[in-house]
Amino acid sequence: MTSSRSDEQGVVVILPAEMPVLTPVVARGLLAVLVELTDVPCWDRAEGMTDDS
Repeated sequence: MTSSRSDEQGVVVILPAEMPVLTPVVARGLLAVLVELTDVPCWDRAEGMTDDS
């Protein structure tokens, strides 16, 4: 997605023809980054406890 300010009023936004696809692998990676950046505890289903590392 690209946005630029036009000479006239408002903002011009150019959208891609198709929406981007977020695969489960990429989604898990992004979630891991967000958890590390925010220090939010994450529930671990496998162990039944939170991950506070």
